[in-house]
Amino acid sequence: MKPALQCNVLIVSADTAYAAAMEAGLNHCAREQKNPYALRFVTQHAADTALEQAGTDPCLQSVFIDAASIDDAQDLGRALFALRAELDLFLVVDHVSDVDAVFHEVVDRGDENYNQLYRLVQSAIARRARTPFADTLRDYVYGAKDAWHTPGHSGGDSLRESPWVADFHQMMGEHIFNTDLSVSVQVLDSLLEPHSVIQEAQDLAAETFGADHSFFVTNGTSTANKVIMQSQLGSGGKVILDQACHKSVHHAVIMCGADPVYLRASVNETFGFYGPVPKADIIATLDANPDASLLVLTSCTYDGLYYDLTPIISHAHSLGVKVLIDEAWYAHGRFHPALRPTAVECGADYVTQSTHKMLSAFSQASMIHVCDPDFDEHRFREDLNMHTSTSPQYAMIASLDVARKQVSLEGFAQLQRCLDIAARLRQGINRTGVFRVLELEDILPEALAGDGIRLDPCKLSIDTRQSSLSAPELQLKLFENYGIQVEKVTHNTVSVLVTLGSTESKVHRLVYALEQLARKYHGQKKASQPRRNRPLPGLCDFACLPRDAYFGPVQDLPLVGEEHGANLQLVDAICADQVVPYPPGIPVLVPGQRITRAVLDYLLELYHGQSGIELHGLIEQGGLAHLRIVAGSASDN
Repeated sequence: MKPALQCNVLIVSADTAYAAAMEAGLNHCAREQKNPYALRFVTQHAADTALEQAGTDPCLQSVFIDAASIDDAQDLGRALFALRAELDLFLVVDHVSDVDAVFHEVVDRGDENYNQLYRLVQSAIARRARTPFADTLRDYVYGAKDAWHTPGHSGGDSLRESPWVADFHQMMGEHIFNTDLSVSVQVLDSLLEPHSVIQEAQDLAAETFGADHSFFVTNGTSTANKVIMQSQLGSGGKVILDQACHKSVHHAVIMCGADPVYLRASVNETFGFYGPVPKADIIATLDANPDASLLVLTSCTYDGLYYDLTPIISHAHSLGVKVLIDEAWYAHGRFHPALRPTAVECGADYVTQSTHKMLSAFSQASMIHVCDPDFDEHRFREDLNMHTSTSPQYAMIASLDVARKQVSLEGFAQLQRCLDIAARLRQGINRTGVFRVLELEDILPEALAGDGIRLDPCKLSIDTRQSSLSAPELQLKLFENYGIQVEKVTHNTVSVLVTLGSTESKVHRLVYALEQLARKYHGQKKASQPRRNRPLPGLCDFACLPRDAYFGPVQDLPLVGEEHGANLQLVDAICADQVVPYPPGIPVLVPGQRITRAVLDYLLELYHGQSGIELHGLIEQGGLAHLRIVAGSASDN
């Protein structure tokens, strides 16, 4: 059964007579007039009780604050905004004065036209409830137009009656095809040069996520990162970046011809987790490189660790350095006070988010949020268009529109539900006595103590060390025996995500499965201990820019030398490719770096070992692994 809609509107006034009249008048309108959002008006007589309701009422959508009877009414507005940024706030005044930007509108206290006030609230909620692009796409599809344009399946007609592929049409469903349209459909606007429904949808996204500008991206945050790097670095420039940044950032360094200054990632050696960079290292590197154009950090990490960003961003800005925060795993952060502040709220100039990772958008659907005071929109759009397909997937754009609407109207309620689910999962998993959910103090590398790092409760890392199963073995049994697919594993942890799509039934099934496995595999001696993830070796020195190494003349040399040892010709050679052990997916070598003996031994151990780690960037030739290096840079050893 579809849940009933309910929208509460709070009237905050210490003047009981005024509040009673306003509440009665507005509720009368709600009963007598069209009420599509199920508006219900209630009163609180003090600021503290109003804040308490805002922190606990998932149905709250709007607040009237009576400035004539509530001391520091604008401070209350700011506190409500800090708690629930999505709420529509109305300030009720005797006379107009300077009003904080957190307020949606100012209302005259003497106005007893409750019909007008009622429509004002409805209009504010209706704006957030709009999905201009998704609505237009729906109307077009239901209009059943004949298609004489791309794509060639023509709304699925090429598959529907086929004796060979009709089963695919049936599996995918009719609408996956008839929403897959062409740029020829002008009513759907243009992602490359939006002027109507896509632009309106992006404007609503900017309001919802607190940005000056927002852009929809249909080929993932990988592309979003490259677009921003290109816009800030152009054909060169110095960039300070976390070694553990997503590989798209490292790719962008090559594409832009940037001069990288790498920050060494922190590591939890027990569990094989790579975390944020210590704040002192970031500050020191910024001070040592005031000519840098851009600082790039990841917050939060795959495992849920996120920075205290405000002091870092403030220091970068004091030196004239722009800041890009890869927030791919934290698009949900703005919509619950326990998860705020977000990177935008901490002052980041550019933020990339994978809307699909934790919210309700389709895979590859991402957003870029911009708050750069020096933003050149025309140039940025050109950079974006260089990386964007001229044939975007319209269902993906619609999913971004709808995902934005959902978090704007029920983000707080949904995230509170997610936090409750995460808490119950922790309790249930810990009760097994064998499996345990790691806490912040377990995951946080020692180097980050005192840096204000926090852990996203929606990312649960399960310690498997007290069972006789390695994490990859547990992953396989959960999948094969219980139909449960987890997010990722290390050698001794299994990670699960609590998202908007998590349900109580899934909680029960996961806890039940782990209870059964705990009984069966507790106390049994392991046949063989899995190889522990080794920390990455130290950062190598650069001999040239990554772009020059990648695009210049290269040669391939085998990784293995005599008697299965390291090929010593590679020591001090200049790497021409990105070499990435996965997991964790952090480059151990990028183009332009000199290969040290420590790096060579590390790669050789992974190559010969049974760790389950993939080595991306090695070349197989004649059954042997080779490294691509800058031509002529190898030694004669």
